[in-house]
Amino acid sequence: MTRTMNAPKAPREAGIELGRIYCCFCVVLIHLNAFFPAYPAVSLTWSLAKCASTPVFFLIAGFFFGADKPFALYMKRIISRVIIPMIIIMLVIAQLTPWLAGQGGFSECLKRIHFENIILVGRILITTWPYDYLPDYNPFLSLWFSFALFLCYLCFPVLKIICADNEKSRKLKRYLLWLGGIFFVFRVTLLCIFPDSFTVQHLDWWIEEKPFYWLWLMLVGHELARHFKNPDFLAKWRKILLPSSFMAYVSGGLILYVLTMKFNVDEYGLVNQRYYVREFFFYIFAQMGMFIFFCSLNPGRGLLSRIILFVADKTFYIYIIHEAVYIKLLAVTGYDLTILPNYLTFAVLTFMIALGFGTVFKKTEKTVAGYLKNLLTERPQGG
Repeated sequence: MTRTMNAPKAPREAGIELGRIYCCFCVVLIHLNAFFPAYPAVSLTWSLAKCASTPVFFLIAGFFFGADKPFALYMKRIISRVIIPMIIIMLVIAQLTPWLAGQGGFSECLKRIHFENIILVGRILITTWPYDYLPDYNPFLSLWFSFALFLCYLCFPVLKIICADNEKSRKLKRYLLWLGGIFFVFRVTLLCIFPDSFTVQHLDWWIEEKPFYWLWLMLVGHELARHFKNPDFLAKWRKILLPSSFMAYVSGGLILYVLTMKFNVDEYGLVNQRYYVREFFFYIFAQMGMFIFFCSLNPGRGLLSRIILFVADKTFYIYIIHEAVYIKLLAVTGYDLTILPNYLTFAVLTFMIALGFGTVFKKTEKTVAGYLKNLLTERPQGG
């Protein structure tokens, strides 16, 4: 549901929504590709950001998942709020690609329709493979998350059974949570023992890139929601959970940084992109700590909560727009991202500009949705 700053507060947890904003900002940080071992401050910031990136969105999706809601409602939601906005923004970026990529002026993009780029967008949508656009310009790399989320939504009928409010389903969910944990231990053990085995690497690809991991995270988020939506639980444990979960996030990120610097840096000083083999446990540990920290927050119901909900409502748009924004912005500003203040300032600037565009797109989405709703529900008058 679209909200404005003046709208009444919906019954959603503002702490979780603040976590959504933080994770979205962390995605911007990691996509700046500034993980340079020669610059420890930037590398450490990158590691902490990596522990609060896209996997946490699946935890949040699980937190808000309701087994009692109809499957058609979820499908309608993802089509209207994810798929359609994504397609529209991809087409806009495709049309503006010559200007965004620095290959022409803005006015030139308005003179003709760039069918060649639109065809490439169509190929991405059909193949769900956002890594092939243009060789020297691709603002769609992060859209794997949108395709992954849609795939998870297709599994919601199964999740409705697993997450139902009865003893049998609760036992099944606990079994799957433990089974997933054991499976990840098995995965890391195999990768450490057989680092060069094609079979093991292929198995790992299925675990990490396919819905098993994402759906497991959603189950974790849903299980945690059973406790954190209980006011008595939070009243009793908040003072302990806030500092301990924050320390878990920071310490996990620090250990991850140290291990990465030791094991994942090649002879040229670049970081090996295969993250989180022996580091995987600390990666999960830090993610859970960060997620529990925001679950435990209580921003209240005042102006701060309204601001949080306003920005959080635009995070998906920020996510799908930010790469096009920062690529163009970097070419214009020439920021040196190896300096930590520049790195953080540039990320904030990218986030705020993407938020501005996201607000416009969200307003458009609300207008179109309202028009379609009125059109579909309109009844002929008279008799």
